[in-house]
Amino acid sequence: MSEKVSTRELGLILGARLLKTEDLHYGLWREGLEVKLANLPQAQQNYTDFLFSHIPADAKRILDVGCGTGHLSSLLREKGYTVQAISPSPELTRLARERLGPDFLIHPTTFEAFQTGETFDLVMFSESFQYIPYTESLPKAHALLNPGGRVLICDFFRLAGTGSSALKGGHDLARFDAYLAEQPFKVLNDEDITAQTAPNLQLMDELLSDYAKPIWETVGYWMRRNHPWVAGILGRIFRKKIDKLNFKYFSHQRSTANFAKHKKYRCLVLEKA
Repeated sequence: MSEKVSTRELGLILGARLLKTEDLHYGLWREGLEVKLANLPQAQQNYTDFLFSHIPADAKRILDVGCGTGHLSSLLREKGYTVQAISPSPELTRLARERLGPDFLIHPTTFEAFQTGETFDLVMFSESFQYIPYTESLPKAHALLNPGGRVLICDFFRLAGTGSSALKGGHDLARFDAYLAEQPFKVLNDEDITAQTAPNLQLMDELLSDYAKPIWETVGYWMRRNHPWVAGILGRIFRKKIDKLNFKYFSHQRSTANFAKHKKYRCLVLEKA
């Protein structure tokens, strides 16, 4: 039996195809860059440049954890780094292999299950850190690093005590910080870029309202008119899930303000102690 596709994987694949973007990460919206879909490629390039600016000058061997479609790995290779990638998603692995070629080493597994006898100068998590328990990712990254090697994390975290939210994902920030303080790492950089990444939620909300919602409503209308008996049964069976989807995607909860309220987007550079 083939492996099931998770909603997370499905969202990443759909995002890449709907937005027609090579990158799966957020954009970095610098001052003066208007928040609109036409400017998303520039915002994502800003993010990539920002991420690469935190790679240490003496790094040579890099492990890209959760490489997505392989775009970042491709750029790293072009810059002369020796790169390996980890990709737990079969479809994204396929897309990455098409981009990177048969000679590029992609490990089709999770970071937790990844096994190797090699070590690296940098272990990089670009919006993949949130999907791995940090009690596993940090110790494993430490073991994979050469002496003085570094971990680069660019991802968002969840703020506690901010109430309910349609925005899921991200480790609890306070608990993560407490755990990190006990680990054998020196924090070289800890930068808050929430204000520059939060505008992505505005774009997402506009896309959901302009494209996804009309399709969702049209399909529902067609079902009720043509198959009322089936629509009624499905509506009763899946009422809670339907209400959850409506709240999550079509209630305008995915906004810049809500992201800034409930999340903290950070860039961290940790050095192996």
